[in-house]
Amino acid sequence: MAKSKNTSYYIWCAVSLCFMFLFRVIVPPFAGITPEGMTVLGVFFGVLIATVATGETFWPAVLGLFALVWGQFAKGSALLGTWFGDTTIQQIIWVMALTGAVTDSGAVNVLARKMMKLKVMRGNPVRFLAIYFLLVMVCAALVSSPTTIILLFFPIVDSIAEVCEIKEDSDLKRELLLGTYISAMGAYVLPFKGIHLSSIALINGILEANGLSFNNGAYLVTATLVVMLFVAGFIAFIRFVWKTDLTPLKNFDFEKMGIKEEDTKMNKRQIILLCAMLFAILFLLASMIIPKGSPILDYYNRIGNVWIWIIVFGVLSMCRDKDGKPFINGVKLLQSKTMWGIVAVAGCFTICGRAIASDDYGIKAAIAGVLNPIMGNSSWPILVILCVVISTVFTNFTNGMPVSFTINSICIPMAVILEQQGTVCASVLAVASILGGMCAFLTNGAIAYAPLLLGRKEMTTKFVWTKGVVTNGIFVMAASLLCIIFGYVFA
Repeated sequence: MAKSKNTSYYIWCAVSLCFMFLFRVIVPPFAGITPEGMTVLGVFFGVLIATVATGETFWPAVLGLFALVWGQFAKGSALLGTWFGDTTIQQIIWVMALTGAVTDSGAVNVLARKMMKLKVMRGNPVRFLAIYFLLVMVCAALVSSPTTIILLFFPIVDSIAEVCEIKEDSDLKRELLLGTYISAMGAYVLPFKGIHLSSIALINGILEANGLSFNNGAYLVTATLVVMLFVAGFIAFIRFVWKTDLTPLKNFDFEKMGIKEEDTKMNKRQIILLCAMLFAILFLLASMIIPKGSPILDYYNRIGNVWIWIIVFGVLSMCRDKDGKPFINGVKLLQSKTMWGIVAVAGCFTICGRAIASDDYGIKAAIAGVLNPIMGNSSWPILVILCVVISTVFTNFTNGMPVSFTINSICIPMAVILEQQGTVCASVLAVASILGGMCAFLTNGAIAYAPLLLGRKEMTTKFVWTKGVVTNGIFVMAASLLCIIFGYVFA
């Protein structure tokens, strides 16, 4: 069996490498695509095939970047400068390290327990669900790791079920688990931290190739409201459509969960780390309200979106605790918390995305020639709906990241045309593709952390393929509606 798995693995490796290094040689340029454009296409499809078929991200991306050099798309030194010189790529490196420090400190765990202690959680089941799911969403945004949040809150769901005497084999228990899972999508609402920065890097590259820039404010507002509306719709279905008996939740009492008082209090280190990260987040949010032309904006731009994380990280590394030990081990965190697979694949697809969106290589014109007969002059609503539906459907059967990269490479250039016409804000389409690519739980292959939900003994196939499918439908409606509206609002 192991031999068989290795055989299949190496076959897919060979196929992907053939695309990366031989596509340009075997397939002659067509539809106006230049030889360099053929190199980009081969690398794009090769890396995409490898990430989907093997589940790996690091070696496909690294070899893909080398194939761009080998195929004479760019010189080696220039490509390295483009890869590591990209501000979003740098953000990924430093934000992951700082977030990892906060997560390891247990600060978010304490915050979650402290919020569960609030009296407002008692008495009203619908209010309990709303506040509980909002808590999960906020903690996910702070940690930027859905896996960490799910591992934190699933035991809390078990405690809630025990305190409220909710049966394991009940739809209420399953809905609490699924609601926790989808609320963890809050990890994707901040446009400057999280694994989705890899997709934002690609989108920003396409926008910059067309003289535009990514609108962080538009993404933040739209993504936050989409997740909130999604969760609200899920609660409404629980209460009014599925008519689940919520009576047990009236009996929720934090004191009965067996959590010690000291476990609800943060120590000095946890407070400082959490405040440091919140400071960096608020600093970046400030850019959305500082008036253009203000002298303050000049000072703000000197630091920018990357250096604020480096400064905070550096200061924390400099500080010592009362025992003289470093407050954080900066080197160790950069080694252990930075996901180099994400850094590599983000760099590869960002460079390919810019080339696809550029007029210099003929790929953009070729794609337009294929899609125009199908979509014609499709409006913004049609583009959004297609993006949301395709992303959501495909990501439930395969890894969401390649789906997001593919959708963005094709759809963002089309949205760019609409933004250049002054019609919409193309950055909002990022919400449709990113969140759509992360609303995944119907199969174990949907996303890396899907087995955490599907592996629970409470989750039945019937529940997943009935209420689970409906839940995906709720997301499609919420994301489509708000992305359409805010695409116009932020134009």
